[in-house]
Amino acid sequence: MRRFVGIFIGLFLWLAPSFLCAGQVDSSRLAALDERLEEYFRTLEPERIEVKNEECDLLISSAKDSLLRRHIALKIYDHYLESPVMGDEAVAIHITDKWFAPGLIDMGGDEVLLNAKVYADFNRQSLLGMPAPSVVMETPDGEKVEVGGHASRYRVLFFYDTDCSKCKLETILLRAKLNARDWPVDVYAIYTGADPDSWREWRQTKFGIRAAKTKVIHLWDPEVLSDYQMKYGVLQTPRMFLLDRSGTIIGRGMDTRALDQLLGIVLADPAYEYGGQASAALMDKLFAADSNVMSMAKALESRTLAKGDTSFFKHLEGDLLYWLTSRRDEACKEGTLPFINEYILSRPEIWKTQDDTLKVVGLARMMKDLLSRTPVGSELPDAKELMSGVVNVSSPRGWTRNWNRLRRKGGYIVFHTEGCPVCKAELAAADSLGLRILDVNVDEIMASNPDLAKVLLDTFDLSSMPFILEVGRHGVIRRRYISFLYGR
Repeated sequence: MRRFVGIFIGLFLWLAPSFLCAGQVDSSRLAALDERLEEYFRTLEPERIEVKNEECDLLISSAKDSLLRRHIALKIYDHYLESPVMGDEAVAIHITDKWFAPGLIDMGGDEVLLNAKVYADFNRQSLLGMPAPSVVMETPDGEKVEVGGHASRYRVLFFYDTDCSKCKLETILLRAKLNARDWPVDVYAIYTGADPDSWREWRQTKFGIRAAKTKVIHLWDPEVLSDYQMKYGVLQTPRMFLLDRSGTIIGRGMDTRALDQLLGIVLADPAYEYGGQASAALMDKLFAADSNVMSMAKALESRTLAKGDTSFFKHLEGDLLYWLTSRRDEACKEGTLPFINEYILSRPEIWKTQDDTLKVVGLARMMKDLLSRTPVGSELPDAKELMSGVVNVSSPRGWTRNWNRLRRKGGYIVFHTEGCPVCKAELAAADSLGLRILDVNVDEIMASNPDLAKVLLDTFDLSSMPFILEVGRHGVIRRRYISFLYGR
């Protein structure tokens, strides 16, 4: 996570000794530092807020001189407060809470600090990715409506005032865009004033929506009993938010143009391509933190389906399935079958489209068939049983005898192919460990006895090799998909 800071630590070590001149910060050096800081911000731009917070904290703390530290902190604060990247204001709030508010760094006066605290307090409850604060408001007819929580559709929250000239312009743009797009969304048009006549005129003349799929709900709270100003940071108008079906804030501080772009992304329903590089990298990261497949799947469910987002649930669980197909380790292999059963095959109400069947359900069924062969705890078939369905009864020399001997005494079976470097490495590792193994050359059997090869392919999961089984006494399968190279 701290890979970015290393780029700049050397800069500080080089510049710091010459930053101070007669108790003042050298302006030319600061200009050079500011240029590098801008580069640093660009490097951090695509990262999550949590990463930006940690990186900025480390950057501030790396400056041991108080004047330099203050300059860096203020530079970071100003950048993220005014950042065009939606959600970046969360970093400015974090810097206020961690460095300025406790008095660790002087912000430049009580008034400046007070403004920063007010901004933080009025925005910290409605940051990007947070559950939308619950507020209860009234319709023109006096009906109570709760804003926030789960819903069947995406919701736009548009806070406006009839006396606000910018609100008038934004309303015109929003009305035109909604009428043109006909998005299937609910628009909560929230009047922040207290004049019923002005509000009535606005509804009748300024906000006529003809779109069939778009529903507008007019609301107000003239006495501010819901505390919406604090909860949604409505210090000025217009103010616009976008909530997903789970009630999570996925857009804030937007204008109509940004709203249109975001709705175009979230409401689009293209055929999802599973197993991309980005999803694989995400799964690698998740597995590094929690190597239990079912735990991973449950965590993904809690962040998606549990919040009402079926589409995102399908994307993440489908990506997990694709990622698991490429894994060779025992933990992933043995965790795949229960995952398939619980999160895919047992939920036909979710995986119900033709695209689901082709891309996910079909793959899940195929993997289930492979993973269900010779499970742990089952008995290894004896050689005679395997050969019972073989027309050509010939077999590689000593194969039957060696098979049954291992079945009685226990040991390891290594299915492998010619020219496979991993297979060769596993066999060499077994030999160095002095293990009792039966190496089954599948290529050799296919050449000498195709019928037996077919039986083996139908009995064991030989979709990737080497495939290594640990067999106990009396032929009970103890483990599958093990490796001698990375510990048994």
